[in-house]
Parts: sequence; C-alpha cells; structure tokens
Amino acid sequence: MKKINDRSQLQFNKSEIRFIKRKNNYKKDEEKLTQIITKYDQVSIYWSGFFKKNFIKFYLSIFIYIFKKYLNIKNRKYLKTIESRSKKTLKLAGDFWYKRIFLNLSTYSAILIMFIFLLFPFYWMLMTSFKPYSEVKPNILESLWPKEWSLQAYKDMFKYINAEGNQDSISIPRFFFNSLFVASISTILQLVVSVLAGFAIYNWRTKLNPLLLIIIFSIMMVPAESLLLGRYWITVQMQWKDTLMALIVPFIGNVFTIYLMSNAFYDLSKDLKRASKVDGLNTFQYFLKIAIPAVSGAIITAGIISFIDSWNAVLWPITVMDKDSGQWRTIPMLLYSIMYSNGIIPGEQLNPNNIKMAACIISILPMVVIFLLFQKWIIRGLSRQGSNGSKG
Repeated sequence: MKKINDRSQLQFNKSEIRFIKRKNNYKKDEEKLTQIITKYDQVSIYWSGFFKKNFIKFYLSIFIYIFKKYLNIKNRKYLKTIESRSKKTLKLAGDFWYKRIFLNLSTYSAILIMFIFLLFPFYWMLMTSFKPYSEVKPNILESLWPKEWSLQAYKDMFKYINAEGNQDSISIPRFFFNSLFVASISTILQLVVSVLAGFAIYNWRTKLNPLLLIIIFSIMMVPAESLLLGRYWITVQMQWKDTLMALIVPFIGNVFTIYLMSNAFYDLSKDLKRASKVDGLNTFQYFLKIAIPAVSGAIITAGIISFIDSWNAVLWPITVMDKDSGQWRTIPMLLYSIMYSNGIIPGEQLNPNNIKMAACIISILPMVVIFLLFQKWIIRGLSRQGSNGSKG
C-alpha cells in the first residue's frame, strides 16, 4: 500500500513539474509578445505619415494575431490543464452548470428588457413618422405598426419649412449647414482650449493641482441649466444676442473635456518626457511632437462628444436666438418650432404627431451615423470619466 502511495505521489510530482515547465514557457512567450507591442508603442510615436503608420499597424496586428494562435497551439497542453483545473475548482466551490445557466439567463433577460425600453421610443418615433393622418390621434399611443405606409408627414414638414413668409422659411440644407458649422467651430475651439488646459495641468504641477482638480469636479457636478442665467447676462452685455457668437463662444470652455484631456496626459509615462529632454526637445516641442500624438485617441473622443453635445443643444439656442430672426438657427431650433407651432398643415390648426416624429427622425440621423461610426471612441471617452490613471 505504501509503495502504491509513493508511486502515485511520484507521478503527481512529475505532472506538477511538467505543468510548471509549461507555465514558465507560456509566460516567456507572453513576455515576448508584450515586448513586441511595447516596442511598437514606443517607436510609433516618432513615425510620420498617416498611411505609413496605419500600414505598419495593420501588418503588426496580423502578426500579433498569428503569433497568439501559434502560442495557443504550442501551449495547448498547458491551456487544457488550466481549463480542467478551473472546472474542478468551480465544482468544489459549488458553481454548477445549472447555476451558470440561470445567472446568464437572468443577466441577458435584464439586458434585453433595458434594451427594449431604450429602443422603443426610437421605434415608435420611426413608425409614427410613416403613418397617414387617419391613423394618428393626439395624446393617444397609436398602433405600433402602420396599417398604411405614407410619406405625407415628411412632405408636409418640408412644405412648412420652405413656405414663403413662414418664420422657418430657410431651407433644410441651411438648417443642417448651420448646425454643422456651429458644432464644428465650437468643437475645434473647445478642443484647442481643453488640450492646452489639460497639458498645463499635467505639465506644471504644483501643490495647487489637487485643489484645481477638486474645482473641476465641483463644476462638473453643477447642472448646466443653473449656469443659463449667468451666460445669458454675459451674452447680452457683450451684445452677442441673436448672433453667431452667442452660439459658439459660451461653449469654448468645457470642464468635462478639460478633465478628459488632463487625465489622458496624466496617463503618459514619465519616460517619454525624459527621453524627449535627452533628445533636446523643449516643452513646446514635446507637446506637439510627442504628447499630442500620444493622446490623439482622447482628443478624437473629446471632439466627438463635444460635437454631439453642440449639435443637440436646444435650450441655449432658443434662449439667445429669436425664434423668427436670423439665418443661424439650428436643427434643434427647427425641431422646437415644429413641436410648438400652432399648425403645420396648410389651412388647418393641426400639428399631428407624425409630422413631429418626421422632424425628429431628420434631426437625429446625422448623430446616429456618427455614433455608429465612432461608438468605440465615445464609450472610451465616457469610461475615462471614472478612471484615475496617473502614471506620470
């Protein structure tokens, strides 16, 4: 009996030795891959040319993918051992398959319910915009699917906008141009201010930096509506009311984008700055040649979020711009005008829901496209709000 126990113990020891060897080999291979990625990140900052950088990045991503597959094949015995041991550990901990199924079902059911609640308003808005007037009833939730599909709501909406002598007589393309111009200019100026302010907070560190960050956090907690009266008073004093300046200048400074950029600069390693000093770069050259390319992802994220906020702004434009004056009214102002007009259909005091929803669909289409194209950057930027990375 003792010999059998000794033999089994010897076999167990041999298997453990093999497992440790495989584990060490796997770690070495992972370190090689990490070194390759780290070298690429360090060298890519100094690359010039958009196409060159993306061309090398594309081939490097293919190489990393193939190398990972090679590691999985090479270390398949080690990975199988890890998988079997994890299953045994889960069983010992009381984690059985039916518990996992129940947990997954409950999780995905909750996500599905939330998704339906979030998506339903957009679905109802889209379906209502294609309904004829006979199917639209005021203050009543109509059927969720049109019995008869019609584009009459869109036609009447365009007639209302382009009607001569109407307060909204400027064309739809002009409304879109106004929104695009205002959002683009305010976003560019906001990014310039935010990047400079964020780099200043990161670079010139003093004992007052924590106090400055506390002030930034405090301002972020203040509702934007509470600042409306002060902004309006300043706008009137500057004689900017009913002008393009009133739509752009008040939003140049944004504490959220300043915090986002300062956080991105804090994520930079001290070694980059030391290496730039060794290369003979001053602070301004380090800012332009190294820091800006390194935080380009955060800049893009901040730009997208700022653009969407500026495009969707409705409370401030209707406050500083007269409803029937000027050629710089934006899409949200058009939407507000349609929502609260006395009548859209010619000859009738009628403003049905299908016309309102058609205007909403027209107004959100550009933002939907932007979100679908840049959702990765938007989510990354929003997640950065709760992060506190400070490597420098």
